Order: sequence, then structure tokens, then C-alpha cells
Amino acid sequence: MGDLKALVERAEETIASGDIDVNAMMRGKFTLRDMYKQLESLNKMGPLKQIMSMLPLGNMQVPEGVYDVTSTKMNRYRIIMDSMTGAELDDPSLISSSRIQRVALGAGAAPEEVRELIKYYKMMKRALKGVRGGGGKFDMQRMMKRFSG
Repeated sequence: MGDLKALVERAEETIASGDIDVNAMMRGKFTLRDMYKQLESLNKMGPLKQIMSMLPLGNMQVPEGVYDVTSTKMNRYRIIMDSMTGAELDDPSLISSSRIQRVALGAGAAPEEVRELIKYYKMMKRALKGVRGGGGKFDMQRMMKRFSG
């Protein structure tokens, strides 16, 4: 069923109050830098499978391989974001095709991986708008399928 209380306690231990500006995100200000901080915090909380087991997901079944693929992608995304400039992290709209090439080269990644990261960032930004009531419908199961693919 899940253990939300333990998950919240673990999150509070891991995430320092100044690390993630939830209010700014809920106002619609969500940058790659914010996403990077979230990935770091999630990584500090422990294995993804253990974290997901604490969530009451109801009847939603998460395929076993998703955890490994997702953890690997999260680490790759962090490496890619390490190759970005501060301006790019704060304003992802600056990232043009030439910048994608530079970031990919710096991260030892394929340009497609950088584009995938940007696509995931945009999906997360839309999801946050949906959570704050911005209209868009957020579907957790669909997001997990996309992220694992």
C-alpha cells in the first residue's frame, strides 16, 4: 500500500529547506536548475524502487525494469546538466541546436539524449502547471511510461 509518513520523513531529512523553492515552482518558475536539485535530492533519498514502494499507487503496476532504466537516466540527465552553463540552466529556451551539440560533447552524450532531457524538462514543467491548477491534465502513469522508454 505504501508508507507516506516514512517517505515524508525521509524527504524532510534529505532536502534542506533552502534547496528547492517550492513556492517559485508552484508559481510556474521551474528551471533546469530546479530539476537538477530535485534529481539530486531524489538520489540522496535512496534507491528509486524503495522510494516508489512507499507511495500508495493503488492498482498502478510499475514494471520491474523501469527502476533501473529510470535511475540510469536520472544520472545521465545530471551529467548532461553539469555540462550546461548557468544561463542555460536558468533559461532552457536559450538552448539551440549548436548548444545541444556543445552540451552533448561536454557530457559525453548523444545530442538525442540532450533533446530527451529538454523534452522531459518540458513535461515536468507542464506537470507542475497541472498540479497548481494551470489546466493541463497530469497523468503519472503516462509519464512513467515515457520516462522508462
